[in-house]
Amino acid sequence: MPSLCKSCDAKIVWAKFASGKATPLDFPGEKRIVIDEDGIAHVYDTFVSHFATCPDAAQHRKKK
Repeated sequence: MPSLCKSCDAKIVWAKFASGKATPLDFPGEKRIVIDEDGIAHVYDTFVSHFATCPDAAQHRKKK
């Protein structure tokens, strides 16, 4: 379910890694079509990290 970025109000979705950490992704993702060796087309959603597109991303990154 999409939510909104707290600083730029863009629609985002959260992806959770096996480690338990989550990262924001732009929503909606772009479509990618892959044709397999049998000629069958598969459509996949691709997502971009919201840190790459948010104008305020630097203020949300965690310090190491």
